[in-house]
Amino acid sequence: MMSNGNRAGKQPNIGSSSAVTANLQEELRNRTETIRPRSRLVSFIYLTALWTLPGLVYTVQIYQLGLRVNTPSASFVEAMLHALPVWWFWVPVTPLLVRLARRYPIRSTGAFKEIAIHLAFSVIVAILVATLAGFWFSATAPFEDRVRPWSTWTADLMLSTTLHLYFWCYWLIIAAVHFLDHERRTREQEVNTARLDALAAQSRMQMLANQLQPHFLFNALNGLSTLILREDTKSAQSMLESLASFLRASLRMGESRFVPLRDELDLISKYLRVENVRWGNRLDVQTNIEPGAEDALIPTLLLQPLVENAIRHGVATSEIGGEIVIRATKLGDQLTLQIENDGTGLSPDWQNRAESQVGLANTRRRLGLLFEDRYDLHLEELSNGRVRLELVIPFQSRPGEAEAPAAKSTAATEPPG
Repeated sequence: MMSNGNRAGKQPNIGSSSAVTANLQEELRNRTETIRPRSRLVSFIYLTALWTLPGLVYTVQIYQLGLRVNTPSASFVEAMLHALPVWWFWVPVTPLLVRLARRYPIRSTGAFKEIAIHLAFSVIVAILVATLAGFWFSATAPFEDRVRPWSTWTADLMLSTTLHLYFWCYWLIIAAVHFLDHERRTREQEVNTARLDALAAQSRMQMLANQLQPHFLFNALNGLSTLILREDTKSAQSMLESLASFLRASLRMGESRFVPLRDELDLISKYLRVENVRWGNRLDVQTNIEPGAEDALIPTLLLQPLVENAIRHGVATSEIGGEIVIRATKLGDQLTLQIENDGTGLSPDWQNRAESQVGLANTRRRLGLLFEDRYDLHLEELSNGRVRLELVIPFQSRPGEAEAPAAKSTAATEPPG
């Protein structure tokens, strides 16, 4: 499992929490600690009320039985004292069975071990509750017909349908836990799918908004006018086509959550064709893609904002420009993506600035929603002002193959910076 924490040397965590976030998390923890005892009390009350219902039914049966015998009948209170506490035995047992159901969940396939475990526990629990009921019945007999020693009561319960009833009570609890957990997971998956779709759409629109900033259009149009003045019609037409192609591809890619790496690289190529008019020979882009890695599915618009950051905060800071290298390698079930660029290196306060440069933070949040903690994102400074950003994500060639079942955190819809 990949870790997204800090690495040694110059590899601090990109997405470290800000002071405000830390305060909010601390406040949430404090509230959780306050609410937890209250929740346990509420759960206890609900469980007691739930198991009181069959206890009252059994109380009525005992009371009616006492009215039919020749011996003096018991009062309703005596019948309740005799019958109701037996069902309250399930109140402390139920939370234990809930934990057991979640520790050994029964899935659609390969659940023979779990079924065997629950069969064994269901027999044990049924016998235990029947034994406790035998003790209680022998101690609280409301009329003569119910007066029996503990051993007789226990044997009678073991040989009657009461033991079967306790057995099925166990399985009813297990089934209820599985049903409720399935419903909860389904709701969480729907909510997080909606969050991911909204985040991807917001990222796409914000990326387009950033690219359509006045300076971007000015530089593009200025480059076009320069080519026209030089009567380089062929180059001007090529640049105009690249700009239109880039915008169309950006909108088209946003329709899906995952795209093949080759499509993302094609989008980056279209973007760089436009940028090359501004940077010319100052910008040199190299790609080194391992065979087979181009088939990997990656989150839509994952690399383009990072390449833009490499230009804006790396190559653009150097008077002589520099090189950007994009690498992709597949190792086992993991895909490693690297973006390496020349420049003046990382500034001393780059971590603080990274908090306000939402491109990296937004990328980290998207990966967290998609893959939970099965990814790694870190930045390091190499020699001579060269900087490398590395992403490690699960390799997948089909949608949903390595995707997390549910996202567990709320992602902020922030534009790439």
